[in-house]
Amino acid sequence: MKDLANFPSAVKWPIANPDIIQLYSFPTPNGVKVSIALEEMGLSYEAHKVTLSDADVKSPEFLALNPNNKFPVIVDPDGPDGRDFVLWESGAILWYLAEKTGRLLPREGEARHLAHQWLMFQMSGVGPMFGQFAHFYFYAKDRHPYAIERYGSEMRRLLQVMDEHLAASEWFAGSAYSIADIS
Repeated sequence: MKDLANFPSAVKWPIANPDIIQLYSFPTPNGVKVSIALEEMGLSYEAHKVTLSDADVKSPEFLALNPNNKFPVIVDPDGPDGRDFVLWESGAILWYLAEKTGRLLPREGEARHLAHQWLMFQMSGVGPMFGQFAHFYFYAKDRHPYAIERYGSEMRRLLQVMDEHLAASEWFAGSAYSIADIS
């Protein structure tokens, strides 16, 4: 196994150590959370910088890893059943790494379900709303007051939900730091 040199991405992003997890990412919120998890879990990995340019995310090499042309992506040479395993989407990667290592995810009960809840809250609410706000506020060619107000208002509401929870609890899921906090 561990034949990562044959992955199409190895042409564009050479692999120095095929025995460790390969991370294809860029320092965006979704990209950074996976590197934080890898560090917190003590996993060895090799980082490959994938830029936002079409030359990277729409390249055949990257699309072979993620047909959705988004990062982060990991390639684990010791995936399920000991096979090479490609996984994309930051929330899925966080969950996979936590299950793989037994770290940063409560093993059972209410705290485990809360970790899942807050991870989904981030993936379905916080990430998309903050992303849309940033797009219309910083990058849109024309000002769109409705979009800025709409996404800004939803962003403030989501922050209030998190603030209220954290006013009563140090962590998002139970009594310990978890992938819910990283997300």
